[in-house]
Amino acid sequence: MQKYNFSYDKEQDDLFLYNPRSKSKGSVEMGKLILDFDSKKNLVGIQLMNAVQLLENLAGITKDTIKKLLTDLKECKVDIKTKNNLLIVKIFLIGHDSEISPVLSMPLLTETSPALAYA
Repeated sequence: MQKYNFSYDKEQDDLFLYNPRSKSKGSVEMGKLILDFDSKKNLVGIQLMNAVQLLENLAGITKDTIKKLLTDLKECKVDIKTKNNLLIVKIFLIGHDSEISPVLSMPLLTETSPALAYA
C-alpha cells in the first residue's frame, strides 16, 4: 500500500490522487474515471470526475457523507494488485471523522493504446 497525494476541487467535484514519486506517461479514460500510468505501465494517478456520485456508487454511502469526507480529507492510500488479468485498486480515503475504501477493478493493460501510439 502506498501513500498518495490528493487534491479535491469542490466546485468541479474532481478528486485527483497521485503518487508523488512517479511521473505519468499516458492516461486511459473510462467515463468519469481517468487512470495515469508511468512508462512501465504502473498506475501512478487516479482522477475521479463527478467524485461524489462515483464514490456513492462504489462505496454505497450517502452523498452528504462523501461530500463531508472529501472536504475534510486528510490522507489517502492506494493498494494496487493484479489478479487473473485484472487490475484491482483499493482506495483508502481518510477524513477527520470517517473513512471509505472503494475498490476499482478493470482489465490489466498489457498492450500500448493505439490512441497513445500517435500522440
